[in-house]
Amino acid sequence: EYRKVLPVVRHLGRKGYNVYTISLNRFSIGGSSKYVKKNYFLKELSLGEVSEIINKHNIDIVIPSNEKSVEFFAKNIEKFNIPIVVPNKESYEVCRDKSKTLKFAESLGIRVPKTFIFKNLDEFRRNIDKIDIFPVVLKPRRSSGSRGIIYINSKNELLEVLNEKYVKKYEFPLIQEYIPSGGKAIGASFLYYRGREVLGFCHQRIREYPPNGGPSTLAVSIFNEEALNIGRKLLNNLNWNGLAMVEFKEDPRNSELVLMEINPRMWGTIGLAIFAGADFIEAIIKVFLKNVQPDSISKSYKTSYYFRWFFPGDIMSILLTREYNIKNKIRKIFEHYENIIYQILDLRDFWPTIITLLYSLSKK
Repeated sequence: EYRKVLPVVRHLGRKGYNVYTISLNRFSIGGSSKYVKKNYFLKELSLGEVSEIINKHNIDIVIPSNEKSVEFFAKNIEKFNIPIVVPNKESYEVCRDKSKTLKFAESLGIRVPKTFIFKNLDEFRRNIDKIDIFPVVLKPRRSSGSRGIIYINSKNELLEVLNEKYVKKYEFPLIQEYIPSGGKAIGASFLYYRGREVLGFCHQRIREYPPNGGPSTLAVSIFNEEALNIGRKLLNNLNWNGLAMVEFKEDPRNSELVLMEINPRMWGTIGLAIFAGADFIEAIIKVFLKNVQPDSISKSYKTSYYFRWFFPGDIMSILLTREYNIKNKIRKIFEHYENIIYQILDLRDFWPTIITLLYSLSKK
């Protein structure tokens, strides 16, 4: 079901590696690629079933791709005798819980949005007058993507939206300062091996779905030294291991980068990094499997390379945005870009496109 895995699977398959995948959804986009030797559908990750798959196929290395799999392997890392590309569970938890992320970043002098933290609804309602800025953003502490993120313009709206129903679904959220639109959305992505940086990469988000906050549908490779340096400062102090993406939003009022979150896993635009020459997957194999030193891995990549999640992501992003009229929306949908890779669409491996359509319909 994870689109981001597809470019990785294709890249490995075309290099001649045998690829096996595990999916928690029957409509597995990554697992449907022709480059997958076998995809396993599991209702949940269990130590017995995962170990059986690894032993049956003599798997050499495991690259978890989402929160569930990263958390599962981080907690059970000592039970496996092959390389698993995950952080230790303490570092993972700092990133997974956004309140811990903010406190950790502030301790390093890194700017974060002004944040109001309450334990429950009663404490929130007693202290609502302490929230002295609007608009604000409700952001679940342990969610990913756009799930549970709501933009609030007034105190009355906040009291109406932040209720028992919301808390039951997402637990009690962070209430954060809204960083105005107009600044760049930048991701600094990394691979680390036992506290040492292997590779770094930057991209800028151009469009996203949903348009008011969600995964990238159109992005471009860039070089931003400030974002990379802040990301390194965070991950160095976490003694990081594995993949991570540090997400920033530029404050248009002063051009400062504001830390939004640390994604402790494979990120959605990893296909762009590979396409632009930052081959994170080959680097994983060299460093984690073949014991190549991190310093010997090439750090260079190309800028102005594009990535597009065309269907349904970018089409929906364009159709739903209020910035374009109908004529411009049609033009944006069919706009041509030099040096572009599509996340899913590939005529040499077309079945994932069909699975994407089925998966989209199944969620309706």
